Formats: sequence, C-alpha cells, structure tokens
Amino acid sequence: MLKGVLEALFANHASDSFTVFATPFNRSLIKRVPANVRMLTLPISGFYSQLSEIASKDGIGILFRSYPVEDQLSFPFQRQIFFIPDIQHEDHPEFFPAQVLRSRRVAFHQALTLAGAIGTLTEFTRETLRQHPWTECRDIFLMGPASPISLFDSISDPLTVQEIALLERKFFLYPANLWPHKNHRRILQAFAVFHKRKARDIELFLTGDPTGWAELRAEFSGLPVRHLGFVRPSFLYALLKRAQALVFFSLYEGFGIPLLEAFDLGTPVICSPLPSLLEVGGDAILTADPLNVAAMADAMAQIVEDVELRKAMIEKGKVRVNQFSWAQSADNLMKACRRVAGRAVSDQLVVSTNSAPLVSIVTPSFNQARFLKRTIESVLSQNYPHIEYVVIDGGSTDGSVELLRSYGSRFRWVSEPDRGQAHAINKGFAQTRGSIRAYLNSDDCLLPNAVETVVRVFQQHPDWDLVYGQAFYIDEEDRIIGMYPTAEYSFSRLMQDCCICQPAAFWRSRIADLVGPFNEELHYALDYEYWLRIDRAGGRIAHVPDVLAASRLYPETKTLSARLPFYREIFKVCQQYGGYVDKNYFWGLWHHRLSNNQPPGLYWLGKLPGFYPLVVAVHHWLYHYRLRPITIRLGSLHKRFLNWLAHNHPLAYYGLHWRIAKTFPRTNRRRRVFGFWPDGWLAPLAQIYLPHPAVGQAYYLQGRAPVPMTLKLRVSGSSWHEHHLPANEELSIPIKIESSGPTRIYLSFSRFIVDLVSRPLAFRIEDTNLFSERDL
Repeated sequence: MLKGVLEALFANHASDSFTVFATPFNRSLIKRVPANVRMLTLPISGFYSQLSEIASKDGIGILFRSYPVEDQLSFPFQRQIFFIPDIQHEDHPEFFPAQVLRSRRVAFHQALTLAGAIGTLTEFTRETLRQHPWTECRDIFLMGPASPISLFDSISDPLTVQEIALLERKFFLYPANLWPHKNHRRILQAFAVFHKRKARDIELFLTGDPTGWAELRAEFSGLPVRHLGFVRPSFLYALLKRAQALVFFSLYEGFGIPLLEAFDLGTPVICSPLPSLLEVGGDAILTADPLNVAAMADAMAQIVEDVELRKAMIEKGKVRVNQFSWAQSADNLMKACRRVAGRAVSDQLVVSTNSAPLVSIVTPSFNQARFLKRTIESVLSQNYPHIEYVVIDGGSTDGSVELLRSYGSRFRWVSEPDRGQAHAINKGFAQTRGSIRAYLNSDDCLLPNAVETVVRVFQQHPDWDLVYGQAFYIDEEDRIIGMYPTAEYSFSRLMQDCCICQPAAFWRSRIADLVGPFNEELHYALDYEYWLRIDRAGGRIAHVPDVLAASRLYPETKTLSARLPFYREIFKVCQQYGGYVDKNYFWGLWHHRLSNNQPPGLYWLGKLPGFYPLVVAVHHWLYHYRLRPITIRLGSLHKRFLNWLAHNHPLAYYGLHWRIAKTFPRTNRRRRVFGFWPDGWLAPLAQIYLPHPAVGQAYYLQGRAPVPMTLKLRVSGSSWHEHHLPANEELSIPIKIESSGPTRIYLSFSRFIVDLVSRPLAFRIEDTNLFSERDL
C-alpha cells in the first residue's frame, strides 16, 4: 500500500524534498531511492528519539506516519499526518489480546484527537473515523491503493517445478492469515458443502501465516484443502491468475487489496458484502453473507457453473481496477501535506461559556444530612455556568430529604432505596447528558472554580480522558488537616496506591461509554477499580497541580471503618487489572493487623524486632508464587540470575551464551532471533529461526562489519559457507533457503568490537527480510 503511494509521491513531486525514516525491517519498502529523497535507517531502539532530534535539527515541516503507535515522539501532533486503514479493534475488540487492544486504543485515540490530517482507504472508513467519539481531526482524506502487481520487480521470477505442478490443478484461492476476522472455519464449512454436492475436482488453496492451521485442518481432514504458507509474489500472482475465483468471505476489511489484484489478473471474485468491499468491488463482485455457510457455498457453485457470469465479472473487474490510481492517492497526500503546513499550530483554547461543554456531577448519599448541605453548596457555588447536578439519595431518614426539598428546582434529586453507592452513582449518570463527568460523595466538597479549571484543562488537552487534581484532607468541621497524596500519573504508580483523589477526578463521557458503569459488586474500592479500568481500556489519565477538592476524613468513613474488607477488594482489583498486588498494600494490611491486634496475639508479635518486614515479605512472596507451577518459579530465578550476570559480569554472560550457542540451537518458534540487539547489532554468534519460509524468496542480510572479518553462515540441512567482509563497507549477503519447513540460520563472525557496556558487536544490520520487529 504505502510503497505504491510513496513511489508515486516522490516521482510526481520531484521539486519537493523528502526524508524517509526507516528501520532495518522496512527499509526495502523503497528499493530505488530518487534524487529528491533522503533515506535514513534508524535502529528500533531509540528510533523515535533519534527521529525527533533529526526532524528538529533539519527543520522538517510535516511528518507522515504509516500507522498510529505508542511512542515518545516530540514532533508536534498538529504537524503529523497519520495513515489509518481501519479501526477493526473498535468494531471487533474480541479479536485482540487485552494488551494489544489497549495499546491500539491509546495510539489511535491520540491520533484521532490531535493529528493535523488523517489518510484512509475508503469512504466507509472515512465516515467511520468521523463518527468515532475521539475524533477531533476534521481533515480526513482518501488515499486508497491501486493494484500493487506492477510494484514488484520479482513478479516474473521463474517458478519451481512444484509450484508449476500446483498451478495445473483447479482451485479457489484465499490469501489471508489465520486471523479470527478472516473467517476461515466458516469458509471451510462452505467449501465442504460445495464439494459434497457434486464431488467436484476443485481444491481450496490457502496462503499466509499457517500458525494454527494444524488444529483447524484436523476438523476438515477429508477436504481437498492445501495451506501453502507464505509464498513469494511471483507464485502468489500466478496462483491468483489461475484460480477459479478469489474467495474473500472476510468478516472485516478496511479495503481489500486482493480484489484489485484479482481484477488486474482477470480472476472473478466472490466475497462478503462488507461496505468497504462493496465500495472497492462495485458491480464486479459476487457476494454472500460470511456468516451464512449455505450462501457462501452457493456463491462458489455459481461462479464455477455460470460461464456467462464469470465472463461478465472478469470484464467488469478490468474496468473497475482502472478506477484506482497510485498517482491520485499520492496527490491527495501531497495536498494534505500542504494544508497542514499552511495551518498555524493550535493555540491553547480558552473557556468560552457560549460553547463550553456540559459537566455532569452526581452525588450519592445516605443519611449524611450533617455534611450534605456543604457538599451541595460547593457545587452550586461554582462559577462555571454549565453544570448538571443530580443527587441520588438512598432513602435517608436523617433529614436529608427535607434538605433536598429546600433547594426547589435548582438540581434534580431522588430519594429511594438502592443497592449501594455504585448503584446510586450509575443511576445518577443514567439521567445525565454532559460530556464531562464527576461524582462527589455527600461528605466531600469541591473548591471554588474547580469545574472551570477542569473544563479549561480538557479543552487544552483534547486527548486526555481523565484529569485529577490535588485535594485537601478536611475534618468534620471543614478544617484542613493535610493533603491527599496525589502524584504524577503512571499505571505502576496507581498500582502502588490510589494516587487519584476521587472528589478531585473528572472524566469524559466518551471513556465512560467505553468502560461501562461502576462495579456494583464493590463497596470500598469502586473508584479505584474504575480508574484502573479506564487505564487498561486505553484512557489517557493526567494529573494537574491545581487543588480542586476536599476529601473528608473522620472515623465513620467506609475506608477507615472497614479496613480488612477494603484490603480484600484492593487485592482483588489489583490482581484483576495489573496481575499483581504492590508490596505497599501488604505493608498497609499488616500495619492495620498489628496495630489492631487482628487476629489476637499479633500485637505482641509485632513488637519483636524485624517481625513486621518479615511477615510482609513472606506474605507478599506467598501471594504471588504459591499458585505458580514449579517450572515458572525456577524460570523466574533463572531469569534473575542471567540479568544479574549480564549487568555485573557482561563478558562472562556473553561468553556463556556463545559456548551454549556453539553446541545447541538457541532459537525456536517462541524465540526466533538470538544474538541481536535492538540498536541493530549482531553478536559474534547469532541464530535466526524461520518457521515458515517462502520457497524461492530472495532472503538477505545487509549491513556493515566494523572490522575486517570472516562470516561463516549455515542454513539448517546444508553445509557452512564463508563470506569475507571488509570493514565499514555496506554489503548484502544472500541467503538461499530451499525448504518451506522450519529453518534455522546460523551466523558466526570471526571478529568483533566491544562497546562501552562490554557488548561484543560483530555486524550492524541496515536491511533484512529474515526477521522483523514482531520476531524480537
């Protein structure tokens, strides 16, 4: 996709200068570098810090980014243009591991909020992005692909005898990795129905990453289905050209480049009626519901049996593919660059009561008449005019209802039995419509101007989802008795203790809609669990120095009066969202137990020297390790030992690894690269594991040796080959792989240099297709 757009951009705008920042794993995207392009290869370690430094030094005006990722780039967001092909993680979050989903949300939310412009593939995706709750960027343009076939020099590479033999068969082709949204199981079920009807001699060929294929194949052992794994472009396009049809019954697509490839090669397409595929395919595709096995089987039969339909679809496909142009997408990108360059970087926004957002505040209360008036007045006296206030009383009998009636219609309230504090808060927010939310307990108070301060902060930082300030501790008479221990935000800091003071916390409704209501099963840690949940959902949380609220401390508060149930809930939510409980909570738990003699006898044990830290350490260790298998415990100790050895005795550490690597394989399906550092250097001994190499693919390792040396290279199943490497001369080392099965590559360099941290460095990689960042 990006290869075609960038090549057209560089060619059609020769008077403009461009800098391409690449890593060793994507540098080959641009094979021929024109005169107006500077190609810089940066290591993945420190990539963004180096990019920031170069961009600042060279005065780079606009940065186009291929995909939103979490990073520490200091380049202004308003000068960045992002390419976002789709937001599948929002439409199908069930397809993504929790950590991947969170990382995507963090990166995408920031891009959608702050980017100078966003390029995407289809009108459908553009409208989807516009409707996304986080989207503040209004410059969303199209830069869809054309057929990529002409981009590959290797498309005419000769085929092997085995590849030619496969082309002589009749088959459908589905080129897709075994990802959930690719719908392989239902497609195989549909193919089984199709095959059973007339026992046709048509097979189904699959390509892409075969991880998981063995398990899926076992369910369809009698079907004529072949998974060819990764195949090189020349064979892939030969397959596509000879296929009876391209099968593409996916559950989700941002565009569907295989459709254009099939059109270009004269192959009919049967696919899902997804909005993006309909936009690409128009009247040149035959569609069927990807959730309906019978409908997909019918489409397979129809495309094989109806000769006239096939001819018509092939002709329509040839017309359709000509409507897509790399040059047009490149021109759209260049126009976006000029638009973004012509805009001033946004000044900080100032609160305007004419366009200010509505802030919804909910107060849950039960028999708190002695404090309730002070809480209400702290909200009603705010100088910010757009506040929606709701009090949810749990059926109080202490005069609270009479107090609420005395305010007339100044705010909404209800008094009826409920299921507890969390239920009351959820009831309150269900009645509100503000874009900013907060809840204020009936014994806490907001400080003057707090809401106006928060609104201004949110307007200045549209990518922030939750903001919390500082807060006083006050007693029953409103006297300040201390400061709540807030701190600058990080997830690890929040796991240490609740550094977010609840009455001083405000959040956007968009993140509340994403994470859902407060957990009504919790009674003591309901706010803490909510903050953790917001973070794990990808919400951006920030601390501001302003004092916004007062939190009341007195003996009857839930937090102080029920410490053991409080700690039980804390341990539960920390384990749920962080996977561990910070040692700080063990200190607090045992301080409470020893101070209050719970269970009886502990008070005197606590007097023994060293008992307090000992019991904390033992409890902490048992809590985290007692349920772990012995293999995991030993693995943890092994990892700690190796980390200690690497830090304190690096030469011994690397020497140990070399000796082991000379005798035993150090790579496998889980550890695919050994002897590589993220700053691009290979160690004197290195191994690379390819689980599914593409037969005939021209694999290579390109880079520089710091000193003259000899490289001994061996591919598993073959003999050693020597390469003489001169010093500081960039060269490409070809690596021939003849097997499609798991392959291990052994590299042994005769010399090396030692850097300032005692690492032995033998070869600096500039470009390779042997492995990628995902393999590290």
